[in-house]
Amino acid sequence: MKIEQPKISSTLDKEKDLEACIIEDPYVQGKLFEDITISSLDIDCLHLDGCYFKNVYFEDCHFPLIDMVDVIFENCEVNNLHFEEGAIHRTQFLHCRLTGIEILDCTMKNVYFKECKATYANLSGDKFKQTVLKNSDFSSSSFIQCEFYKTVFDNCKLSEGEFYNTALSGVDFSTSDIEGIGVSQDKLAGVTVNEQQAMELAKLLGIIIKPETTYE
Repeated sequence: MKIEQPKISSTLDKEKDLEACIIEDPYVQGKLFEDITISSLDIDCLHLDGCYFKNVYFEDCHFPLIDMVDVIFENCEVNNLHFEEGAIHRTQFLHCRLTGIEILDCTMKNVYFKECKATYANLSGDKFKQTVLKNSDFSSSSFIQCEFYKTVFDNCKLSEGEFYNTALSGVDFSTSDIEGIGVSQDKLAGVTVNEQQAMELAKLLGIIIKPETTYE
């Protein structure tokens, strides 16, 4: 599926301190943050526009009502990072370690996760629109009460994930690992799976599959 790419300027202003930028202007635009640590920030209504985060370590950061457009995170790592009730548009997470990240009650449109390790992530309450998750590990993560519209899971690890109260119509899990996932039985209609996955989901529905018996 084709999604819109971030529009990033070829000439970004390199900064070393996100907090200093926010103090100067909470609308942070056209900045490059590279090889730094961003820690202990709790900022409401942060706006990031056309920014690039490369090799950045986020620690103990909380950004309620976040607004991001045209942002790239590359080779970043997070420890206790929270985004809440925000809008994330034309944003990419590339080769990031996102273990335990929380992106809650956000609208994500044209967002791309590529080769990320996002085990134990919590993405509950999110609305996914034209979003691609590719070659990424979201095992033991929560997608509770989410809405998926034109969302692609391509070769992802989703084992032991939680998809409760999330309608899965139009979602294709056939190339991903969904072993042990939790789903709401009344939300399964329209999901696409491969044959092996269908056997696993049948067990969740209480269906007993009897091996074929041959008689001589």
